[in-house]
Amino acid sequence: MSLSQAIQIAVTGLQTTQRALQTTSDNIANANTDGFTRKKVEFTNINLLGRGAGVEVSRISRSVNEFLLRQIRDTQGVTNNFEVRDKALQEIQLLFGTPESDNSISNSLTELKNAFEALALTPENQAMQFEAVGIARELALRVSELANNVQRLRAEADSEIARLTSLLDKGIQNVSQLNVQIARSLTLNQETGSLQDARDRELEAISEIIDIQSTENTDGRVDIFTKGGRSLINGSISINVAHTASGSTNAVTQYLNPTDAGYPGAITGIFINGSTAATDDITPEITGGQLNGLIDLRDEVLPNLQSELDQLATTLLNRVNSQHNTGTAFPPPTTLTGTHSFASTDRLTATGTIRISTIDRTTGNVVANYDSPGLNTITSVGALLTSINGALGAGTATLDTDGKLVLTSGVATRGIAINVNNSAITVVGAETRNFGHFFGLNDFVQGVTDKSDYNSFISSQQANSTTAVGGTSGTLTFNISAGSTATQAYVNSQTLDTIAANITANGTLAAAGISAKVVNDGIGRRLVVSDSGLDNFVITDSGSLLSDIKMSTDDRAQANVMTVRSDIANDPTLTARGILSRTAAVGAKGISSGDSTAANAIAGVFDVQQTFNSVGGISGAQTTIAGYAAQILSVQAGLAAEAQSQKEFNQSFLESLQFRSDADSGVNIDEELSNIIILEQAFNASARIISVVDAMFDELFNTVR
Repeated sequence: MSLSQAIQIAVTGLQTTQRALQTTSDNIANANTDGFTRKKVEFTNINLLGRGAGVEVSRISRSVNEFLLRQIRDTQGVTNNFEVRDKALQEIQLLFGTPESDNSISNSLTELKNAFEALALTPENQAMQFEAVGIARELALRVSELANNVQRLRAEADSEIARLTSLLDKGIQNVSQLNVQIARSLTLNQETGSLQDARDRELEAISEIIDIQSTENTDGRVDIFTKGGRSLINGSISINVAHTASGSTNAVTQYLNPTDAGYPGAITGIFINGSTAATDDITPEITGGQLNGLIDLRDEVLPNLQSELDQLATTLLNRVNSQHNTGTAFPPPTTLTGTHSFASTDRLTATGTIRISTIDRTTGNVVANYDSPGLNTITSVGALLTSINGALGAGTATLDTDGKLVLTSGVATRGIAINVNNSAITVVGAETRNFGHFFGLNDFVQGVTDKSDYNSFISSQQANSTTAVGGTSGTLTFNISAGSTATQAYVNSQTLDTIAANITANGTLAAAGISAKVVNDGIGRRLVVSDSGLDNFVITDSGSLLSDIKMSTDDRAQANVMTVRSDIANDPTLTARGILSRTAAVGAKGISSGDSTAANAIAGVFDVQQTFNSVGGISGAQTTIAGYAAQILSVQAGLAAEAQSQKEFNQSFLESLQFRSDADSGVNIDEELSNIIILEQAFNASARIISVVDAMFDELFNTVR
């Protein structure tokens, strides 16, 4: 070996050692940098004609356990999923309060029951009247605030989905660009460690948002797929992801799956490729990460809670109103105005009889009586008005400009009252209401006031809409208006989707504006039959469908708007306490100020076991109204506890994985300092060789001279 070769070999030693020192210095400088992985210089000897010719850096590798990284990404997605759920559910818990707290719904219901019991003891006591109405107003406000907060949380979830989708799109484009840079650097035999670290950080950020699968190609590029197999990045080719947040949400606003009839819904999907086609909607394919948690909150967890609150509000409203409509205040009001809108041609399917009386507001004596014939003989609203008018002297029955039934005494010193007796007017299927309740003439609580209860009907929650309904086959009869009907047969082997499609396709029903659809309701599906023109109709059934699916008036959003009737809220003396005598003749006592029959009946509502339909997360329940409220709270507490437990468990697991990953890929300062000493010695040795060879060259030159 010549002296010049020795110098060249020593120089390679100096160069590789310098490169190694640079890498070690970079490791130490980034010891506390998130996402930085320890770099390791790998050397290889240089062979020239079979003889050693020095050393060179073969590559600078990252100390990374790829399998562990994939585990961390998967666990990060699961953790973030439950973190999103936990945050929302803990807020709901704060809004609901505990069962023992004074502001819980269950406690408010108990207070309302106690208030009506106290009112029944002294029905003429105005302080008790004000107390009952005040508690009812607080309860209604509490329920509506909860329901409105549910919709606020849904809107916030949808806005967060839009924000995270934008971040996801940015992350995908960043990974695509890094793919190009890494592939180019590898082709040019340049270092790629820092670029790969940057790409891993982007992949980690993406996995926090959405669950992904990734594979690395031989050229260094990474392909990314959703867990459902949808390609997000293929080499350097990436797709765009976008979601437009809904302007507002309410109890009816929903996201529809691409396979659902009526797609898209008011809440749009998460789309790829700049398209809004159903085939490019990846929402159902997202099964992890923050997006999945937010989607579940928006489309399942919170809608379930909304449905439960609507069921609570509707049951409370109907049961209290049913009893309140049997009674009257003393003195009775001069006018009773209904809640629901009607046309004079609207069909009535009724049985039983009623009495309507005008009453002297000072004495309570009867001035005039209207004792109806059998209500089965009165087949329309117009016929009812004709039957009443003329029987009450100055008293009249009319429909106002909104189509609401108005009963008036016609004289300022006279009031008007109703004894509903054994009246029963068909609502849907086998469901009936007494006369006063059907028209809403003396409601205590009001819900949705801009529509009638009788132009839209909804089923209880069904597990799905694609299996046979079962039960007994039959025919649905639609009483559209007096003398006008339509029928639609069904068989028990049909699905809810098929039945809805058949109703919508029925020519007679379509001409009347009646159609049907199946809607999402949290984790289940519900059948909705409605009239687009908000005209009333009645559905009866010769089979068992309506009873099997618990068809009833459309209660969606009822909880959001429940209030005490405005005139009662302003004047609690209008609260019904007694009832109109069924038998009092003209001149006899029709109403007594000390009568507490109606107040007792209202108080009794809270002790009766009610039947609650299956909605939200609660299967059909047989319990008191307060008991159902407690069940809602219990279900939410269970969901919150589970989300918190899962979040903490996965967070702990994630920390253990990160600890193991840090041990593999993190920088150990002590190790790096030890490596510096070794490199220093190697550098000194190479420098010493150069120095010695240089001295030998000097000696050689001197000898030659």
